[in-house]
Amino acid sequence: MKKTRLMSLLLAGVMAVSMAACGGQAPVTNNGDSSAAGSSSAAGTESTRPTEPQGQLVIGSTTQMGNDFYDPSFSNNAVNYKTYDLIHGYGTVVSDIDGNYVYDPTVVASHTETENEDGTKTYTVTINDGLVWSDGTPITAKDYVFQLLLESSPEMNGVDGYPSQAGYSLVGYQEFFNGETEYFAGVHLVDEMTYSVTVRAEELPYHYDITYASAMPRPMHVIAPDCDVEDTAEGATITGEFTTDLLLKTINDTTTGYRYNPKVTCGPYLFESFDVASAQCTLVVNPNYAGDYRGVKPVIEKLIIKMVKTDTMINELKSGSVDLLFQCSGADTINGGLDLVDQGLAQDNTFFRNGYGKVQFDCSQFPTDSANVRKAIAYCLDRNEFARQYSGGYAAVVHSYYGLAQWEYQESKDWIDQNLETYEKNLDEAKALLEADGWTLNADGTEYSGTGLRYKEVDGELKPLVIEWANTDGNPVSDLLATMLPEAMTEIGMQLNATTMDFPTLQAAITHTGDKIYNMYNLAVGFALASSPWYYYSTDPVWMQGGYNSNWIADEELEAAAEALKPIPFDDKETWLTAWQNFIAVWNDKMPDIPLYSDEYYDFFSNKLHGWYSTSVWEWSRAVLDAWVDA
Repeated sequence: MKKTRLMSLLLAGVMAVSMAACGGQAPVTNNGDSSAAGSSSAAGTESTRPTEPQGQLVIGSTTQMGNDFYDPSFSNNAVNYKTYDLIHGYGTVVSDIDGNYVYDPTVVASHTETENEDGTKTYTVTINDGLVWSDGTPITAKDYVFQLLLESSPEMNGVDGYPSQAGYSLVGYQEFFNGETEYFAGVHLVDEMTYSVTVRAEELPYHYDITYASAMPRPMHVIAPDCDVEDTAEGATITGEFTTDLLLKTINDTTTGYRYNPKVTCGPYLFESFDVASAQCTLVVNPNYAGDYRGVKPVIEKLIIKMVKTDTMINELKSGSVDLLFQCSGADTINGGLDLVDQGLAQDNTFFRNGYGKVQFDCSQFPTDSANVRKAIAYCLDRNEFARQYSGGYAAVVHSYYGLAQWEYQESKDWIDQNLETYEKNLDEAKALLEADGWTLNADGTEYSGTGLRYKEVDGELKPLVIEWANTDGNPVSDLLATMLPEAMTEIGMQLNATTMDFPTLQAAITHTGDKIYNMYNLAVGFALASSPWYYYSTDPVWMQGGYNSNWIADEELEAAAEALKPIPFDDKETWLTAWQNFIAVWNDKMPDIPLYSDEYYDFFSNKLHGWYSTSVWEWSRAVLDAWVDA
């Protein structure tokens, strides 16, 4: 049967340290990622792409959406992030279908790059005439400069702690962010359609240097209606009554604010509504959209994004209550979807994952601030058996910060086998790590008896070895961890307390904005195309927020290993690979996460959907522009 076509190869790979690529995957190497369309049952070739928008597509997401549509700095919820991509648009630098960063010719009329004598670098970008907001207002360079100023400002930082990092790499950022000056020295409004940014010398060279020229417009007439952008010799500035109080009204009002109700945008789709109770979002096509970097405009009139449960979502696809399930994983889901494909009731598309499933630690919280405690928990879990049970052979165990789709992994399999600790289940090793970490006492302060809960003296106080774990309901990974971890953790003298919650509450805990912070969470990570571990593991307080250093780990060795990647030129693959291997080796020793698996993703979709093509670097929010549905 069709569902067995990859099973034997993948199942063998699960039991090994690394897995060979299989399934007819087509590598994409230009951007440093390997992705795949895989074997797709792309039926429906008899259908012709319409010239005008028609029909609707109901998209099922296993991640619960939150009511937050400004940008990922407020929320790194994956489905909200992709919805943001659909609503907002016209970034000057974008990624193409192969994962390369390019200037978007739909947006950019011309651009120059100038290396200055003081070591700084200036990017000058001219915007095309004719681009408009969804309300018909012309888009000019002011809207781009406004975005850079707004999202670097102390005023915006006052809106629920927005990180205000848009211009972090530019000359004068710190002074502007600190409120020491109202002028941003590294940002200029050159003329009505042109802006420039100047990058600090210490931020150069940079692996993704073209992205320094990137900006995305924000509707100043909506967010700061009585303000303006002006240029001076000292840099650009926002004039008028630009205050945090203003932004709290125009952005953060839960009914009308731009964060929750973005009605004036410029992406391929427009925000129509979000139902909080059902976590369902509705988008409609933007008739004013000029197209993506290829000039492609969407022809699906309406998108409905709704939450689905893992155990029922294949039935929903079969019944027609959803039309698309993207990035599906796990044996039950994949086999159920492939059964529908075999019956001619659905189509599929498959590719390797650019990320991994994980247990994520909060390394700022006792006792998971200790690497020994984190490693001891890793030794309590049989990850090979976990991957086998969860994926049914559609995944492989990974041992550090990488996924199966990455070219670095593909070129480092032998090196990984020889150099990374595999953390195979070993309770004796776990106990030894805890002993070395000082967990040697009973509750009464006597030497640990060998059974029961371990204690450690910290600043004259006996503290128990208790791990607080936050998870979400109806999550098969949570269910499997709950059967595999507690008994082993009890045996080594550790107590696991599980708390189940909805996803927004879990996110608030991770970002330290909720009522409680936990020691560990089970999640999944999808790497950004411009994956930037130098931010994700930085000890700089600037990056200890906004979802960047989400482990809250302050480790100088890990930070240095990640930072070493940053200045390597994009085309110097050899130097990059050596530095990457060192980084993942250090990461493997620090264990900010327990990597569980990296898997093969499947999209399953209705026969009414045509032209569907997605990969690890061309995700569903991009693929929907090329697709169409029957009327």
